[in-house]
Amino acid sequence: MIRYQKSNFLSGGRKLEINPGADLQSLKAFLHPSYPGRVVTLGIGNRLRGDDGAGPELVTRLKEKWEEDETPDQIRGQRFFIDAGENPEDWFIRVLELHPEVIIVVDAVALQTDPGSVAVLEAQTLPESFLFSTHRLPLRSLLQLWGENDCKTLVLAIQPETLNFGQGLSPRVKGSINQLIHFLSPCSS
Repeated sequence: MIRYQKSNFLSGGRKLEINPGADLQSLKAFLHPSYPGRVVTLGIGNRLRGDDGAGPELVTRLKEKWEEDETPDQIRGQRFFIDAGENPEDWFIRVLELHPEVIIVVDAVALQTDPGSVAVLEAQTLPESFLFSTHRLPLRSLLQLWGENDCKTLVLAIQPETLNFGQGLSPRVKGSINQLIHFLSPCSS
């Protein structure tokens, strides 16, 4: 089962409030074939640094799942899955050129909770500590820039267990990714 706390959790010793409208069901609704708008799902992280590769792994596998399942014709060209690697800022303009209504960023985030736990966050709910990150442009700033261009932005945050160089995904993060793939696939009800 995906470990997810909707209301709040501890982050850096203080409570991080979660907007009740931003949850896994919201993500599922945006990706569902019945949602009429364009949606970009962007995985960020370094696959060579353990669980930091959770974002690219989830997006790559989710894209494969969408391609193998019978995707309705009316949403072809409406869902985009991008592995942005370590530099999501390099994708800023290219993502805007797709004219998405929703941008979902998947990233390994230190949530100060159990490894493999997930949370759905909005840019304004990210704590100030998220202004500094391993990316050249902090995630919060990137989300705010997309938001200023009329895109709803959400972060699917996955708590890493290890970020050690040369290690693959930890079993707990891999398990959460497997469950998220099933939950967010186009054929799940």
